[in-house]
Amino acid sequence: MALSVGFIGVGNMGNPMAANVLKAGFPMTVFDMNPKAMANLVEGGARRADSAQAVVDASEVLLTS
Repeated sequence: MALSVGFIGVGNMGNPMAANVLKAGFPMTVFDMNPKAMANLVEGGARRADSAQAVVDASEVLLTS
């Protein structure tokens, strides 16, 4: 089973990085202050979190941008 990954900050820089991790098959939870920034990742299979703390709580590995 793959490690669960959390990504906080999926704007201009974080979004492509998060997308690559998601494409690699890792279950991912994402959060950004701008809800629209998460849309493509959620459509790709990521879970949307309501807060940065929720990402921390749901993840074994945490990435930020």
